[in-house]
Amino acid sequence: MGRGFTLVELLVVVAILAVLAAILFPVFSQAKAAAKSAQCLSQLRQVGTSLQLYIADHDDTFPVAFFWSQSGGQPCIQTSFQSMQPYQKSALIVVCPTDQRVLDYVAGTQVMRFPAPCPSSPDVRRMSYQPNLRLIDVGDPNFLVNPYTGQTGRPVRRGSEVEFPADTAAFADSTIALQGGTVGYTTYDLPVQPRHGELAHVVWADGHAKPVRTRPELDEDGSQLGGLQLDLQPIASWLVSGDGPYAGQRQLVGIPYRAPDGAWALR
Repeated sequence: MGRGFTLVELLVVVAILAVLAAILFPVFSQAKAAAKSAQCLSQLRQVGTSLQLYIADHDDTFPVAFFWSQSGGQPCIQTSFQSMQPYQKSALIVVCPTDQRVLDYVAGTQVMRFPAPCPSSPDVRRMSYQPNLRLIDVGDPNFLVNPYTGQTGRPVRRGSEVEFPADTAAFADSTIALQGGTVGYTTYDLPVQPRHGELAHVVWADGHAKPVRTRPELDEDGSQLGGLQLDLQPIASWLVSGDGPYAGQRQLVGIPYRAPDGAWALR
């Protein structure tokens, strides 16, 4: 019979396995995070394709971000997500796999005392992305924005109005904020929410998907500002980095153009 392992030999084997685990587990974790990030970017690319199909079928117009509608004789909120759903066929496309605080839009409408979202097939009830609210605008009239006359002065946008589609955000890793918080959010703010380190994924008006880098928005004491999203979950505030048209902004909202001096500006 062969001799068994000594205690020292077993301890050496255990130590080697522990070292290998310490080396490999972070690698596996990083690979898993990278795969989820790639899936999120792919989903946003599909959202962009759905948006292009919608525009082609609606005389070069973008969908309305949200408006008061009816279903079965009952009031409901129609959003751009429901309008684009016939081109997407899946509600999971708008849920990022790395989003730890997916917005429960149904709960959010209850907080705001709004009607429930309009039905779609399948229903869109949870979402990780939000539109550029100046590209996919509120439309005119819109009684959710102006309950008195409905007038907003913000009609639906046309594709021909977008001068720099490759630099104009369409949908992004973002959420809907409640008014207030330490950052002072206002109604209908759509703060960017990086879910891949400090990267926030974006699909642009020309249909390509590419992330933007962000940095924390800090107060004078170095604490990160934030607030609550529509369903009362806490969120942190971030600012877009770099030198693009949205640099320094906490939202990817606005249609870029070049000012007379050549600098980026938003309208």
